Amino acid sequence: MSRGKLLQIKRRIGATQSLKKITKAMEMVSTAQIRKVEKRLGVVREFLNETKNIVSQVHFEVEHPFVTGNGQSALIVIGTDMGLCGSFPSEISRAAINLDRRENFDQIYVVGAKIAPSFKKNSKVARIYEYEYEVPTFDFTQLLVTDMLSNNVAKTRVVYGKFKNKLAQIPDVFTLTPFNEQKNNEYGDRYEFEPVGADFQVKLIEFYATSVLFSLAFETKISELYARQNSMRNATENAEDVVKQLTIDYNKVRQASITQELIEIVTGADALKER
Repeated sequence: MSRGKLLQIKRRIGATQSLKKITKAMEMVSTAQIRKVEKRLGVVREFLNETKNIVSQVHFEVEHPFVTGNGQSALIVIGTDMGLCGSFPSEISRAAINLDRRENFDQIYVVGAKIAPSFKKNSKVARIYEYEYEVPTFDFTQLLVTDMLSNNVAKTRVVYGKFKNKLAQIPDVFTLTPFNEQKNNEYGDRYEFEPVGADFQVKLIEFYATSVLFSLAFETKISELYARQNSMRNATENAEDVVKQLTIDYNKVRQASITQELIEIVTGADALKER
């Protein structure tokens, strides 16, 4: 009986050690990806700030739904395509569902295969984007803006993963449209643009919306990578603790088995002496 238990514990130790190697490797992969994405995130943030600077100097006079707010409301949920990042995807889904219950949007746009199951039965979902990018691209967010405009979306809220710090990645809500012109005077005199026609303003409006979504997608991506890194590190540490405990259990069973065998040997020797 003890030999069978020893074998069972030994197998569990081996399986846990193999799992620890996998989680450690995935943690290292996440670390490498973080370094690559963080470099681009700084450029994306700077790019968005310059775009905001330009937009703040323009007084939009065109009748665009992103400016007037005349049209349908939409919720954009930016999640993850990959798992193994703890509760991060489910927290984004939960925040989006709760926001929809409060504000009752006309349409929902879902980005990410891991959060898609939470919305597939929702009749308000206009489109689900799965495995569209490994690292966010400007072309994808431009496609998202095009889809919204084709569906007469005017008022938009975005739920995404906000990167607070290396240990905290939380769902946040950003109001994308209609545009708020209250900050137009922060940068002093406004620019003069050529040409001044409506076509220029329309393109600038859509470019700005695309740039904001591009930045929010990058924020979510870096949050996903840090969440996965933390999750894999915790899993590795837990595996080490499990191996230590299993090793203690293994030694206890082995010592009990040796003691039992010694008792049997001594008992047998005593019986022979009596004979």
